[in-house]
Amino acid sequence: MRDLVSILIPCYNGEKFLDRCFECLLKQTYKNIEIIIVNDGSTDNSENIILKYKKEIEKKGFRFSYIYQENGGAASAINTALKHVNGEFIMLYDVDDIIFEDAVKEKADFLINNQDYDMVRNDGYYVNNSDLDKINGLFSDGENIKNESIFEDLILGKANNWPASFIVRTESLFSHIKDKEIYISQFGQNLQIMLPVAYFGKTGYINKPLMKYIRHENSHSAFTSNEKRLRLMNGYEENRVEIIKQLDIPQKEKYFKEIDILYYRIRMQIAYQTKDIELFEQEYNKLIKSGANNKQDKKLYYRTKSNVYDKFYSLSHRVVNKLKRGIHKK
Repeated sequence: MRDLVSILIPCYNGEKFLDRCFECLLKQTYKNIEIIIVNDGSTDNSENIILKYKKEIEKKGFRFSYIYQENGGAASAINTALKHVNGEFIMLYDVDDIIFEDAVKEKADFLINNQDYDMVRNDGYYVNNSDLDKINGLFSDGENIKNESIFEDLILGKANNWPASFIVRTESLFSHIKDKEIYISQFGQNLQIMLPVAYFGKTGYINKPLMKYIRHENSHSAFTSNEKRLRLMNGYEENRVEIIKQLDIPQKEKYFKEIDILYYRIRMQIAYQTKDIELFEQEYNKLIKSGANNKQDKKLYYRTKSNVYDKFYSLSHRVVNKLKRGIHKK
């Protein structure tokens, strides 16, 4: 339907966040909204809370669809929601994030007024779940916001892809995925929506915070160990590779190589931080074989191998930075 925004909300045991989620939706200044919420086999009170808001949402003039399915993960829930989309635009929304009252309007208006764009993104704030009013930082792509072709930026982690920070044109997405389904992964669903649209179309940017992305201290602490951090990074890598495999695009091997190199370096950084020399040498040798190693990679290699060299490098680096700051002050 023309100008209708379909907001897709996967929910698994989200009872703690659903009231706030719906309050955010009810405050939206954009009037043409369809809410599709998929209960992904929740075992808590999610269903009752969701249904409690049905009348209020519909009274606001929004469409409301509630779907229950057996637990299959967030990507599976989104695939279920995609089958019910009626809108001209699609937005993903995690139940625990906060969107401001003009969040939908700003993005929808951009795509309505710029028909040659297929996606638009916006800035947002980082907050911790322990204090939602305290701003811990701004997420923005800085100078990169001027880039309208962000496919490679998304692949290489140079462009933000938080849920609720983007809207895509439905026709563009459905033209480039099969059977209205995205790749199933437990390591994020935003890229599955964004990459097909970003490759074939232009992306705009609204340089304005329109949401709060909530960092959960508990979830972050779950990945403090070396093994778990590596599993997370490996999952992100696999996600990117599998999405590209499913796209009908040329030069796939080029993108696979770029992803390989990116994650060789990410694993090298983890190995350096944990002084895991075996892992570092394994990834460093892969980087050498790819022909992408540089002086910085070699320096990190020596810093990982030698505590003395690492301390000397860190000290000299601090001294140089201090001298530079002194020169700038003059």
